[in-house]
Amino acid sequence: MLWATIMLASRRESWTPPVRGVLGRQLLFTGVDGTSAAIRFGAAVGIVMIVQAALWIDAIGITTDVIAPVLWRAIVRELAPLLACMVVIGRSGIAISTELATMLVDGELEVIDAQGIDPMTFLVMPRIISFVVSIFCLAVITAAAMIVTGYVAGRAVDVIRVPWSTFLSQILSQFNTLDLVFFLPKTVIAGGFAAAICCIDGLSVRGTITDVPRVSSRSGIHALTAVFAVSAILSIVIYGRILIFKVV
Repeated sequence: MLWATIMLASRRESWTPPVRGVLGRQLLFTGVDGTSAAIRFGAAVGIVMIVQAALWIDAIGITTDVIAPVLWRAIVRELAPLLACMVVIGRSGIAISTELATMLVDGELEVIDAQGIDPMTFLVMPRIISFVVSIFCLAVITAAAMIVTGYVAGRAVDVIRVPWSTFLSQILSQFNTLDLVFFLPKTVIAGGFAAAICCIDGLSVRGTITDVPRVSSRSGIHALTAVFAVSAILSIVIYGRILIFKVV
């Protein structure tokens, strides 16, 4: 399904006005409407993580520039992509599988197909693309929320004593190309797998409308499992290690 989505998206004739309309509505629902949830998630986790790290800094007697690389890498490479995936799956992934399952049970897919409209192009492709784009954008927003709110909370409890400009420069100075190597696949690849699983589960419903809630809840679990599995596999592949053991 992911390969079919890529092939369809690369064709200009696939992007008819109705398909573009579906994509726009899905981006609004998945990405724009999910911004507030991503900020809340990022703020909560950022406060907990950065304040705890700063407390350890105070206890051990080191400066923030020592812990800055750890904070940056934990946020950009792991936490922000995972939190964005969880937000999008919880808000939109289950909704997508529910919508597709309901359309299948009610016979709407047969009507669409009878009108000469490809359901893959009209229904699945724009949903998967909007899913991936939204996860990438929300991961950036989540990372920013974690850094900003963590700093504000740290200053409030007096465990971070450097100015904002100094703290931000210490964080951003740790940026390197390996961060993009982690961030891009953990948002794009993991998001693609999660979106495809939600669509496949929604289109696999068999029976009556009473089976739709069961399929929807199952798709959320499947998508989350795929996200964590893909994240773990990418970490092993990029780092080349399983825990402390080097992968040959």
